Amino acid sequence: MKGRGSALLALSTTVLIWGSTFIVSDRVLAETGPAQLTFLRFAIGSLVLLPFGIAGGLRVRGLFRSAYVVCGLTGVALYYGLQNVGLLFTSPDSAALLQAALPVLTAMLGLLWLGERLRAGQAVGLVLAVLGVLLVVRHGGPRFDLLGHVIVLGGVAAYAYYTAYVRRFCTHLKPVVLASASSLWGLVFLTPWLGWEIGEKGFRPPSTAGWLAITYLGVVASGLTLLLWTFALRKVPASVAGTFTGGIPAVGYLFAVLTGAPLIWPQLMGGALALAGVILSATGRPEPAPGRPERAMSRQEREQVDA
Repeated sequence: MKGRGSALLALSTTVLIWGSTFIVSDRVLAETGPAQLTFLRFAIGSLVLLPFGIAGGLRVRGLFRSAYVVCGLTGVALYYGLQNVGLLFTSPDSAALLQAALPVLTAMLGLLWLGERLRAGQAVGLVLAVLGVLLVVRHGGPRFDLLGHVIVLGGVAAYAYYTAYVRRFCTHLKPVVLASASSLWGLVFLTPWLGWEIGEKGFRPPSTAGWLAITYLGVVASGLTLLLWTFALRKVPASVAGTFTGGIPAVGYLFAVLTGAPLIWPQLMGGALALAGVILSATGRPEPAPGRPERAMSRQEREQVDA
């Protein structure tokens, strides 16, 4: 119970921090390009994570595990890169609201891939979270753009896969090592994109305020949250972790209101409904489906992951 409680606290803290990043990233993107923002964010985050990773046993020869490569691609490069590109076409409010797809996709992967089963309370909570966000989306802002939504949702799908992958294959790895290695591999995948952007548009150095925002995104919203998220995924099922992310739209909207966005009551009601769903879902434990126990990783699969 103690381990589960600490995992839920880690998930809650992560969601609060992530909810603030849409506004912060949107303002930095007014000064610099999406590739530069994403790369600088994780370069700073890697500097924070790497000492902890080395202390936890990370070595150069171990960096080439396939698990680190997959997590760096899906959980870092694709998710955050696509999110920043999407913010060029849609508002931070809308980008935050679209995160409602994350608990749904993660729960689906948990059911179909990991053999998890949602209890009645969790299923109801997931439905409430989705309905709440749909209510908010219906009253979305003026920058509601289809292309931006598709791009952001692509990143959300990548992160849902990352969440299920960590739960399926990486529970035997130390969270700090996994987070450090994933961040480094994310930089590897982001480098060609960064080179292309600089070659096409030149380097756009951010202002002092922009650097402070990027530092926050790197140290707190990347380094700290990667540690918290990977720690939590070792303690709770993927469906629980994914459902927690249903609170991101509400938190993101709250930060938008606090920074000057108009208060729209249907959006506020939808955010409250989504949070209620998250709380309800977090109170129960998923269990293996009847006749289909949650799979333990086979020796062959572990060898592939550790290769």
